[in-house]
Amino acid sequence: MVDIAFFLGKPIALEELNFSKDRLDTNKKFNRMASNFPFAKMVEAMYRRAVKEGVPFKLVPARHTSTIGYWKYTKRYAVPVHCVAALVIGRRAMGFKERVTKELKQLIAQIKQELTYKVDPNTPREGRGMTRRVRACLKRLDWKLLQHNGLASWQQEAYYSVWHDLKELALSLR
Repeated sequence: MVDIAFFLGKPIALEELNFSKDRLDTNKKFNRMASNFPFAKMVEAMYRRAVKEGVPFKLVPARHTSTIGYWKYTKRYAVPVHCVAALVIGRRAMGFKERVTKELKQLIAQIKQELTYKVDPNTPREGRGMTRRVRACLKRLDWKLLQHNGLASWQQEAYYSVWHDLKELALSLR
């Protein structure tokens, strides 16, 4: 796959992943896999080959690429999350900002409305419909969605951004 890209002369965009010791989890199996993964050597080899062939090469931050792809492009293009995450990486390498669209705002409002209707006032709310976790996530999203498009790109990608809350919402709705 890499040889085809070099042959065609198309630019290469790659996620900037961090497998350093401070990022490792407490799971012993994951730590072994991550510390043995030669990602830095692969990036270096691709960079050298790109320079040799005269192909543009760019590393982009990997923050929230899967979440952005899930919420914005999965239904539009009918492809798996990993494919749309690659699309987001490519868009980020080209300098596009990932704005919160009207369709995404309408989808969040629809989810909120559906979950509100599912709740029976005579039964406990946990486990059905609007849980505390989902309610807190939707409450944070209410004001973050309004100001997201006006923020700088680094603020849109930060840990406290709207994409982090959308990730939590997607995980809690599974």
